[in-house]
Amino acid sequence: METLNLLLVDDEQEACMNLKHILLDYIDKDINILDVAHSTKDAEEKIARLKPNAVFLDIAMPNENAFQFLERISPINFEIVFVTAYDEYAVRAFKLNAVDYVLKPIHIEDLRNAVEKLKEKVFYRNIVNNVPVYNELSLQIGQKKKQSQIILKDNHIMEAVPFKHIHYIKAMGSYSMIYYFKNREEKTFLMSRPISEYEDLLPKDSFFRIHRSYLLNCNCIRKIVKEEIPSVILQDNTHLPIGRRRFSALMSFLENFNLSDA
Repeated sequence: METLNLLLVDDEQEACMNLKHILLDYIDKDINILDVAHSTKDAEEKIARLKPNAVFLDIAMPNENAFQFLERISPINFEIVFVTAYDEYAVRAFKLNAVDYVLKPIHIEDLRNAVEKLKEKVFYRNIVNNVPVYNELSLQIGQKKKQSQIILKDNHIMEAVPFKHIHYIKAMGSYSMIYYFKNREEKTFLMSRPISEYEDLLPKDSFFRIHRSYLLNCNCIRKIVKEEIPSVILQDNTHLPIGRRRFSALMSFLENFNLSDA
């Protein structure tokens, strides 16, 4: 898993030291804490110079709050965990794709969960930035009525994957991770195409955009869970979120949906 290179930002020096102590002594001694910053101006300079892959960021700071700061320095090329005493900012924080939102006083388990999420997010960002990208989509969208498979290709292999073997596609910025089954094993392939292109390509009678980040083969659905955040459970027990605004449309789609034999 990827090493975390962190910058800790809080206008209170004691809060920074406490967070650093918990991270290194109770969570993961191998975390690399590059530095701390006590103002957004200080943070901006250290982000530019040290290039952290993640920032732990207090929200309420003098002169400029965290949201104003992030908007000003956009685009953001690091992951964010908000650490704050105020819970009313959570919705706004997650709209900025924050990895997590940790409340003060800090509980070790909350921070441990945030670090695990952070490691996964940094790992995927590293994949996108560094590995050879599978960048060939051999079948043209204009001919999609005749298609039944896509070609996944990199410098070493070329593989034809039938549409029906694709379970779902996850958006990763301008890239897409394709999850599919081959010989009863789940495989993944990273493609340098946005998820919207696959939404256009794949058959609309079986694939549905359940969330801005997920395009799902509805033949793989085992159960729909309607909770505060609705989700779908797949045959392999994978859980995927359903966008609240897409839930009703998905239900209407499934009323007329016939499961295939695939």
